[in-house]
Amino acid sequence: MKITILDVARHAGVSKATVSRVINHNPKVNEQIKERVLHSIKELGYQPNAIARSLANSRSNVLGLILPDIVNPYFPVLARGIEDSARQMGFSLFISNTDNDPENEQDYIKKMYSQQVGGIILVTSTLDEAKAEKLDKLNIPIVLCDRLIENTPFDTVSIDHYKAAYEAVLYFIRKGHKKICHLAGPSFVQSADMRRQAYIDAMQEFGLHPLYRIGDFSYQSGYELMNSVLNEADVSAVFGANDLIALGAINAIQEKGLKVPDDVSVIGCDDISFAQMSNPKLSSIMVPAYEIGQRAVELILERIKGVRSKTKNLILEHRFIKRET
Repeated sequence: MKITILDVARHAGVSKATVSRVINHNPKVNEQIKERVLHSIKELGYQPNAIARSLANSRSNVLGLILPDIVNPYFPVLARGIEDSARQMGFSLFISNTDNDPENEQDYIKKMYSQQVGGIILVTSTLDEAKAEKLDKLNIPIVLCDRLIENTPFDTVSIDHYKAAYEAVLYFIRKGHKKICHLAGPSFVQSADMRRQAYIDAMQEFGLHPLYRIGDFSYQSGYELMNSVLNEADVSAVFGANDLIALGAINAIQEKGLKVPDDVSVIGCDDISFAQMSNPKLSSIMVPAYEIGQRAVELILERIKGVRSKTKNLILEHRFIKRET
């Protein structure tokens, strides 16, 4: 027998209208009543009609998530945090991968808007202020995640990329390293740009000569950039803009007959699962990807419910994980 909204109302001891308000995330519902209704929905196994909800709200119970590179192990963890939190709140997820292509990104935004998603969580590599201004006119809740754009009206959640990178370089300097190179991510990605600038600033602050190469966020890029550096310079430490770059660098270092960390020390960033599987195990800056995803959902639901109009920018804590490199 199919469970109806009336069955839920009777089980929870409330009206059908109250159940409807809870399902549609109306902020005016008393918290205790909301919990009682949600408990009844779960216990009875009630499945709200998504189409009816969409028609009633002019928006669906689907959140859009736009990622730049789903192959990068960092982003599935971020997506999992978003999906778990969204599901708990009765939302499903529409995930798109742009491959860092600005046209793909804009196309997915348009598709999600036309399908009336409840909101969009965007990890962007290509959005600039002009595009952000046009995006704001769509009048749909948007949260920028991990990679941020300055001077936009959107909520954001990330870490302090500059501070994290600066601390990694400072760690090397305090260990006595002077020949420290940085294998950087793409210059058009804000997080990579901030990490590179932090490296340059730290080196110059201590009177050291910056040596960096710019590539992409891939293992292959780290391998090729490291080979380029080793063919031209003598280095004792490497800071990779992410863990994939750092792991590629370790491979290149070892192929040259050098030992990590005896000859060259390496630190990555993100603390993906592969960091603990490498030999030696990679030291890394831990970025709380899962929590970033959770908080992004919290921000976007506040917008959907209309409980907040002021822009909120969340900076979460990173942490240095010292392992074997």
